Amino acid sequence: MTDRVRPAASADDAMVAPVFLASIVAEAGRRQADPAPLFRGLEIEAADFDVPGAMISHGEAIRVVRRALPLLAIAERGLELGQRTRITERGVLALGLLAAPTLGDAVRLSLRYPQSAGYLLQVRGEVRGDTHLLTAAAFLGDQDVQDFLVDLTFSATIVLRRQVTAARSTPSSVELMREAPAHAGAYESFFGCTVRFGCLRNVLYTPTGTLATPLPWANAMGYRLSLRLLDLEADSLNRLPGLGRTVERALSRGLPRVVALKDVAESLNASERTLRRQLAEAGLSYRDLLDDCRKSRALDLMNGGRRSIAEVGAETGFSDARAFTRAFKRWTGQTPALVRDRLAQPARGSSSDGD
Repeated sequence: MTDRVRPAASADDAMVAPVFLASIVAEAGRRQADPAPLFRGLEIEAADFDVPGAMISHGEAIRVVRRALPLLAIAERGLELGQRTRITERGVLALGLLAAPTLGDAVRLSLRYPQSAGYLLQVRGEVRGDTHLLTAAAFLGDQDVQDFLVDLTFSATIVLRRQVTAARSTPSSVELMREAPAHAGAYESFFGCTVRFGCLRNVLYTPTGTLATPLPWANAMGYRLSLRLLDLEADSLNRLPGLGRTVERALSRGLPRVVALKDVAESLNASERTLRRQLAEAGLSYRDLLDDCRKSRALDLMNGGRRSIAEVGAETGFSDARAFTRAFKRWTGQTPALVRDRLAQPARGSSSDGD
């Protein structure tokens, strides 16, 4: 390595799953601290993280991180917070990670769907000879929170690898750009390998042979299903402008009650006619946005297979299971029973929580 990694272009408008922010909110809860100051003046609040399928903008997420570091004194605790990661927090992505044929397939899945993985850094994978490199770098303007986010992301990544393999997966070495902290020994203890500080890049090195490890809960149909659902999620995110995301968030907060468009308009200090026109100009419709909210909520509720089809339908605002089943087949091309069973299989077999 000869050149220090340059920050990537700004990603403020990109939408990501709030999986890493959830760790911060959980830390506030453990301290019995009010999380409200972290979200003041933003379009999101802590309660949004409890809404299945929730997505937030990268810019908002970084503002929350910047506020949390001094307010919760966690600037040096990214390694610790990342170790509390649970695969079930990854929603539909969790199915793909568990059902993937090999560890390498699971690693590539997160890189293919960075929004669903919740990455707040630019994360890339590459192979050099017999070694796989996972690099992470802050986006342009985010360098002030890079050390915390790298510690959080890398430790969470290793925990997820240990959960999907049901074994103590370790990288061969780790390089970090940050200076060595006072608790530097904790890094080697957790990662189980040499950790070097003050480097030119942030890199997890893993032998490619390790990535060929078959996963204990591999399931071809479950893996294909996860790809289909993740593609649907990505398509929905990519087509939504800011107004669409705002309306979708309001609809998600209301479920299982179906919020009328006029009520959404009132919450935005606009008339129903004006909002309907603005959505049409953006190529959107209230009905499509509502369907997207219901679909995301249904998929998250099915994760783990603990709810009946009737319960999932009721939680997504349908009066009966038959109406929900018809809508779900229209959204995904699959019956809800099939999808629920596929989402349930890995969860029933998984018991490893990492370290």
